Amino acid sequence: MSSRGEQGNGETTVVGARLRQLREEAGLSLAALATRVPYSRAALGHYETGTRAVPSEVIDWYERVHAQSAPALPATRRRDPRAADAALADAIAAELGATRPLIEIGRPHQTGTGYFCPFRIDGLIEGEATGTDPATALHSALRAIGIELRRTRD
Repeated sequence: MSSRGEQGNGETTVVGARLRQLREEAGLSLAALATRVPYSRAALGHYETGTRAVPSEVIDWYERVHAQSAPALPATRRRDPRAADAALADAIAAELGATRPLIEIGRPHQTGTGYFCPFRIDGLIEGEATGTDPATALHSALRAIGIELRRTRD
């Protein structure tokens, strides 16, 4: 179902306001969000202002991006991504009862057959996860890392 050219109503305005809230809580501008989702900055702006009806896929993308962001610190507008990475590494180390492992995840890149996302856990494993798009490749890499960390714990 295409929402192109449809004028929003009161419901789309409420949904758009919630989308804006999710984006702002994630600490992202419209331009930054557009680099993480398969929609343009202009389209996202239309959804947030309620001038276009919001497809459910757009809502799903906003929720994914929001869920991947760390909670904002009080009285701060922008977060340092390194602080979020350090907090995640601390949480993993606490769960494993060990020192923080060095985890590196590369940027997904496209090849002829799909997307690949390189990853490495210092001293444990190095590899690439695959996906049909960058988000799926990244998700596959995170799952592989989680599986490997649980396996070493058991």
